[in-house]
Amino acid sequence: MKRFKAELLLFLTATIWAGTFPVVKVSMETIPPFYFVAIRFLIGALLFTAIFFRKLNFSVKGIIKAGILLGLFQFAGFATQTIGMIYTTASNSALITGITILLIPFAQYSITKKKVHAENWIGILIVFAGLYLLTQPNANGLNKGDLITLICTFCWAFYIIYVDVYTNKYNVYTLIFLQLWCVVISAGGMGFILEDFSVITFSQNQLLSFLYMGVMATFVTTILLNRYQKETTPIRASIIYTWEQPAAVLLSVLFINEHFSAWQFIGGGLMIAGILFTEMYEYFKKQNIQN
Repeated sequence: MKRFKAELLLFLTATIWAGTFPVVKVSMETIPPFYFVAIRFLIGALLFTAIFFRKLNFSVKGIIKAGILLGLFQFAGFATQTIGMIYTTASNSALITGITILLIPFAQYSITKKKVHAENWIGILIVFAGLYLLTQPNANGLNKGDLITLICTFCWAFYIIYVDVYTNKYNVYTLIFLQLWCVVISAGGMGFILEDFSVITFSQNQLLSFLYMGVMATFVTTILLNRYQKETTPIRASIIYTWEQPAAVLLSVLFINEHFSAWQFIGGGLMIAGILFTEMYEYFKKQNIQN
């Protein structure tokens, strides 16, 4: 029952993440991307600081450097994902972001030298075949939004590996605090240099977007992820997180009227299949070893 509750809450986390794609896509029509990321994280950072300030501990050597590094990867991931959304669809952005799961073993190899297995290579080949059908570069030309979004997958892959490394060494609350404020400062600084703050009118729709992204998608999901992922296995968690991609596509079709051609639909399905193949193969391999 304990694991079932944890996995149900992780499923909720993936669903909340899925909702961010149509929200960001609509928001990019009126809000500059760097300021959007900065304000989103400012809300989450203020809430986190107010509630967990007493749990912070900066006395351990190396923790500030670790938190800032995580924050920079997080900033780069959110910035490229958000900017990419200006030029591509929310559905494409969600499906491409899902590639992150397959890139993690390769990022892990570059950091910890852990071997990349055959199923990871097979999954990559299936996903990139699906990506080709989804983006159709031969028919439409390379979409720069898809390319920018692809950059975010590498940022997320390295971020996840460093999270695994640092959360086993340092106080988690302090790491989250440093990450959130690092993103606020980085995104706010880039916004100040490159964007016009006066175009943000803080209309009702903009405020709702900021509240959803800041409270639900940043503050709530950060707590759920850090609190409940440890109650299940990493592989089971990864499979649950795969729900984010089809859910994001479904929400984008329902609420912002995005459309797929038949080939794009097949490509998106292949991408999800490639991700699930890798995760399920590893899961059943471990089950056989245990038995």
